[in-house]
Amino acid sequence: MLPSEPPRSPYDLNFRVLGIPVRVHPLFWIVVLLLGLRGGQDNEPAYVFIWVGACFVSILVHEMGHAVAARAHGWDPWITLYGFGGLASYQPTYHTSRSQILISLAGPAAGFLLAALVAGAIALAQHRVYVDPAVAMYMPVLWEPLFDTWQLNALIGDLFFINIFWGLVNLLPIYPLDGGQISRELFSLSNPRDGVRQSLWLSVLTAGGLAALVLFRSSSPFLAIFFAYFAYTNYMTARQMEGYSDGSGLFR
Repeated sequence: MLPSEPPRSPYDLNFRVLGIPVRVHPLFWIVVLLLGLRGGQDNEPAYVFIWVGACFVSILVHEMGHAVAARAHGWDPWITLYGFGGLASYQPTYHTSRSQILISLAGPAAGFLLAALVAGAIALAQHRVYVDPAVAMYMPVLWEPLFDTWQLNALIGDLFFINIFWGLVNLLPIYPLDGGQISRELFSLSNPRDGVRQSLWLSVLTAGGLAALVLFRSSSPFLAIFFAYFAYTNYMTARQMEGYSDGSGLFR
């Protein structure tokens, strides 16, 4: 149910942050680049370059949140940025729902903190920072007046969108997102025998509903495909668990 690391390649970028090993697989750059090709003026190389940089920093900060939380529990983490985003890995020596929930929450929390720091810096520069519900899905935080350089405005907009909007999406109860991991632990606490399966069905319903909603209410086919893929994979996993739960080893 959890994503796995891609195999190593000779084109990996390797470095450390706060002593934590980080590996960037080449597919990470390709996928982020494709996501940055949004049409019109936004396809200009400078816009795309800023988008790639904002994604790299934001996803790394998110995974660092997970990794630092895992290290606080006494485990040695490592981070992989790859085609599906980022992955903070570690080998736990024990399991508690509290530790897993805290580690799952730490990633989005790190992104929200980064967005808050950006907003604070804008306010210190004497620009008004506010939220407009009418456009919150596309630009979670607005600021005025705009800065004199379009590059800075583009970077700020990308950082807000990635760290706030993507951070909230990541908290939805959908596997393998952080919200799905939290949902699994909460269901398992109340129902140790069947909690994982119940959380999977919640994931299927949430992802499937959002896929349909986005398809009919938004111009973002990528987001619809994103949710539909998770709905399908979680459905297959849930059906497999049901098949094994009756001892047959087959789907019902």
